[in-house]
Amino acid sequence: MTIIPRNGAYGVKVWDRAQKRYRWIGSFDTEADAIRAEQDATLKPAAAAPTVEQWGRVWLSDYPREAPATQRSYRYAVEQITAKLGARKLTDVARPEARRIANGWPRTTARVARTMWADAVRDGICEVNPWTNLRLETPKGRKDIDALTEHEIAELADLAGELSGDYAHEARAIIFTLAYTGIRPGELCAMRRSDVDLNALELVVQRSLDGVGREKAPKNGLARRIILPSKAAEAIALVPEKVGSPYLFHTVRGHRLTKGTLSYFWRNIRAGWVACGHRPVDLYELRHACATMLVERGLNVGDVAFQLGHQDGGRLVMTLYGHPGEDAIRDRLKMAHSQPPRTPSVRRRISRSARK
Repeated sequence: MTIIPRNGAYGVKVWDRAQKRYRWIGSFDTEADAIRAEQDATLKPAAAAPTVEQWGRVWLSDYPREAPATQRSYRYAVEQITAKLGARKLTDVARPEARRIANGWPRTTARVARTMWADAVRDGICEVNPWTNLRLETPKGRKDIDALTEHEIAELADLAGELSGDYAHEARAIIFTLAYTGIRPGELCAMRRSDVDLNALELVVQRSLDGVGREKAPKNGLARRIILPSKAAEAIALVPEKVGSPYLFHTVRGHRLTKGTLSYFWRNIRAGWVACGHRPVDLYELRHACATMLVERGLNVGDVAFQLGHQDGGRLVMTLYGHPGEDAIRDRLKMAHSQPPRTPSVRRRISRSARK
């Protein structure tokens, strides 16, 4: 007997064959909840495969992600998955059905389903993950955007200033900092004045905000010292200091900037930008604009990746972030052919001779 009535509640413990002892699961207000908890804790593979609803509960509790924002996103996705497939056995969902369902879901939900079944496969709960390699219809994404030009960034910053009244200096500095340094929105929110060196034209990115407003290490867990282009530095120099606050940027009312308030700020700027006849622009496109400007200046993708805080040597810059215009590409190709070919260095010739 693993369900134990006590003090008006129901305790649950299950036999752990690996540890050869009982494992305490917890206390529950109703017997029905206790029965569900017992079932979830004693799931068996194959014949006793759990339902999608059962595995969803176990997966959220036993396979938690570290970031609170990710946990919240996974809960929302599991609710949607359960609403569609909750009573079905985990092993009963076939790949053709999964593909049809996934095409009607947000991509985030389909990715969570894939991860949820992948953990079940790894633990022997089921044998096949029907959500892998679905070749879903790919929507237009960030890699297909037309990156903002430097002229457009200046226009955007001026518009932000015009729409922001007494907050104009800070609004312009937010636009220029995101566009010219390439830092992430969460990193901008957590930036302190002590992180910025206006004389050396450098800034240190050593913290970020998560989706619930808590400070954490930047993505990849590594701090980085990056360049601060003069246009961003000049705009930052005009941002008034908030007495008693170490942060560089604040809201219109003087509170610490968060990802939520930054998004609200951007919503007004975006609406004004569209009203001027431009296409809608997402806040994250300023980061893409930074990468594109650096690529168009001839920097190699590894250097651009360093500025953005990537640890992949430039792979993401090549596939997602760099959007050089065709005119700039043609100009560089023309310039390359206008120069005489480079001759091997003396050292290289000597080394070849030495090998002979």
